[in-house]
Amino acid sequence: MNRTVVTISCLFFLFASEAQNRKYLSATTTPGFILAHRADIKNLAAHNWGVEVSYELDRAHTKWGSHYKTPTIGFGVLYYNFRNAITGHALGGIAHMKFGILHTREMDVRLRMGAGIAYLTEKFDPYENRRNQAIGSNLNGTMQFGLLGHFKFTKKDYLELGISITHYSNAAFKVPNLGYNIPSVTVRYGLDIGEDDRTEKTVGVIPNWEYRGTFIYGKKQRNFAAPQDFYNLGIQLRSLYNLSEVKAWRMGVDLTLDKTYKYSEDPFYPFDSISFSQKSEIAISAGFQWSFGKVDVITEMGAYVYKPAVLKNALSQRIGLVYRVSPHISAQGTLRFHRGVADFFEIGLGYTL
Repeated sequence: MNRTVVTISCLFFLFASEAQNRKYLSATTTPGFILAHRADIKNLAAHNWGVEVSYELDRAHTKWGSHYKTPTIGFGVLYYNFRNAITGHALGGIAHMKFGILHTREMDVRLRMGAGIAYLTEKFDPYENRRNQAIGSNLNGTMQFGLLGHFKFTKKDYLELGISITHYSNAAFKVPNLGYNIPSVTVRYGLDIGEDDRTEKTVGVIPNWEYRGTFIYGKKQRNFAAPQDFYNLGIQLRSLYNLSEVKAWRMGVDLTLDKTYKYSEDPFYPFDSISFSQKSEIAISAGFQWSFGKVDVITEMGAYVYKPAVLKNALSQRIGLVYRVSPHISAQGTLRFHRGVADFFEIGLGYTL
């Protein structure tokens, strides 16, 4: 997910930090292994280890944080040693959020989600690294999901133990793009470094309904043997039904211009001769969003009403972030995919009524 998570990560770093809360410096180790999810990359499977150092902010006493259990946000540096000459090393920045999903007398169970950008030292090269058919670019996006047991280690510090999975890929920006999936054990120690004394900003009245139009752009590459770049344009129209300050239903229509439909039928057909109907796809979409300050995490499912060829699955999925620059202007970074296979990463600029 090169641009994918690149933009997703950047949006994470823009979280609004408000109100008096604790601050932490955490160190994490994640021993794990690259999962060979395709036969093409069995040769890449190897045990590895990662480390992360993060700066974290407790957001429980903010306006939006009061709607979640023990929410925190943070950003840090993530390093992985893949312990294989073919895959090399990864170094990048990652931003994350955590919130509680279950509380017991002994511990909290928390969900952690993170996204970032990373530089991978080894990628596919037809002459020097033909055996790495998982990563096609040095710059990639990374995403993390973890389920963690959170324990008080001292009166202020904490210890977290759990499992997680880390993903590296470039969202079909450059082939090949099978990506790395890394299940791991997670051990994290958080050191309390004081209070965050910034004051909380007031939140305006949230209307029941909002309406948003977003122009999107995306790039993807097809044909492993002879790579070909495609540039997609489109518009997304959404109605947002706000259930609260931090939760809303999403529903609407997508129109996307994608020339890969004609290319799949005739790779030599001139691009400038592709008609509007030969590159247009129309879909209805619906989903849900969770707000964390000015950042919305969105998930959607779409169904194609019209597409010019049977190139893609009838159902699409979308996950990503929306950053509300102002009450009317928003920036969007979302990944569109079909059955877990990335189609392309959407960069968007939206206006909300």
